[in-house]
Amino acid sequence: MWRLISWLIPPISASFDPRKSVPVLLCLAFGIGLLILCGRKSSLKELAPLPPGPRGVPVVGFLPCLNRNLHEYFMELARVHGPIYKLWIGTKLYVVISSPLLAKEVVCNHDTTFANRGPNTASRVFSYGGKDIAFAPYGPEWNALRKMFIRKMQSPSNLNVLYVHRMRELAKSVEEIKGKVGKPIEIGELAFWTVINMISRMFWGGTLDEHRGVRIGDEFQDAVMRLTTILGKPNVSDFFPRLARFDVQGIERDMKEAVSWIGEIFDFAVNGRAASTQNGGGRSDFMQFLLNYED
Repeated sequence: MWRLISWLIPPISASFDPRKSVPVLLCLAFGIGLLILCGRKSSLKELAPLPPGPRGVPVVGFLPCLNRNLHEYFMELARVHGPIYKLWIGTKLYVVISSPLLAKEVVCNHDTTFANRGPNTASRVFSYGGKDIAFAPYGPEWNALRKMFIRKMQSPSNLNVLYVHRMRELAKSVEEIKGKVGKPIEIGELAFWTVINMISRMFWGGTLDEHRGVRIGDEFQDAVMRLTTILGKPNVSDFFPRLARFDVQGIERDMKEAVSWIGEIFDFAVNGRAASTQNGGGRSDFMQFLLNYED
């Protein structure tokens, strides 16, 4: 296309006449526009054919038509368009699969092809730019993270060593229930703290209530609940990336606040462990492994 334009420009400029400039320029603009359209059509033809899908609204795509119960709505679309169909939501193209055979192709037979996950705005902030094991791109760094996590955190030998910590927290929860016979119990809160204390003991050998000498558990629970809510909240910037810089709904701002507060707790635990290690109080939990790995 550009060769043709460069071939046309010299004759036009040589015979340029101000009285005839407007028609010539109009013809030139029309020709360039026609060539661009033809080029776009040819480039689209070179791409793999897309599966069928519902027609959406210009600019916003199928976004206004989505139902709250997405799993049920997607199944209704699958009955109309087949087990694999495309869906434009905003300016992003999504492909939905709804059959066990296709799911096996994606997650088993071609898992490395579909391994990368594009984090949304909230997940990107939460994972410090997509650097954690959930959102990091597939490659050598992701493989190193996975091996480190599986071998040092979830290996059978390590889980057996830390079994006593899990049983200790479970026993504490059982004793707390026994002490409230005849009284109402908030099962959700009790289960939340049982799991959190198990994980924290496995990670650095202590619980959140034992840090700073004050009870910060309630604030931490609020921050975690807030973080979970933000992660599941629809964000217009995820469907229209050009609006991300404006943070229309304040998702990025709210997530940064939640992550910052939780990060302070983890920083306190890491700094305390680093200080105790320097004084000869080294341990063999996962945090100590990470500190040794950093060195």
